[in-house]
Amino acid sequence: MNLSKKDRAFLINQYEILKALNPDSASHYEELIEILQTGYKIFYSEIDKYVEDDIPSEKGRLVLDILNFYRSVEDYKHNNPGDKEIEGHPWSNFKGFDGNYESEYFVFTQFLIEKQKKFSEQLAYQKQTDNYNSHAPMLQKYTNMIQKWKELGGKYEKSKDNIIEILNA
Repeated sequence: MNLSKKDRAFLINQYEILKALNPDSASHYEELIEILQTGYKIFYSEIDKYVEDDIPSEKGRLVLDILNFYRSVEDYKHNNPGDKEIEGHPWSNFKGFDGNYESEYFVFTQFLIEKQKKFSEQLAYQKQTDNYNSHAPMLQKYTNMIQKWKELGGKYEKSKDNIIEILNA
């Protein structure tokens, strides 16, 4: 990470404020301030170690598409409560993403549902999915499903046959 003197001055100011607000962590902030004041570039990684890399827009779009598709499935189930074929389909519920190997997708999903309060219909599956952690790779299956969803027009409302075709993709 490269920091200009101006960047370092801004960060020093922020750490001074945090040190005043969090006296129990003062020694940690003092260390970061010293790293910045003296320009110990080798330790700049201590400053950004809690800042993740950007999640590419296309990954975010995929998660949104997946959750939008599953919203349409939930709406279908709500409007057709006796449809055992859809309700019993092994892919009729969103299973989340693998927390180890699909972590960007996993944490973005949690952010959308838990922090932004979007896709609230998925809250019913939170415990069942271990907080949206599938513990198995899901990305290829979801990618296939979204590809099929788009081939069928990518619209929100789908017929039962379309939903089954997408779930089987």
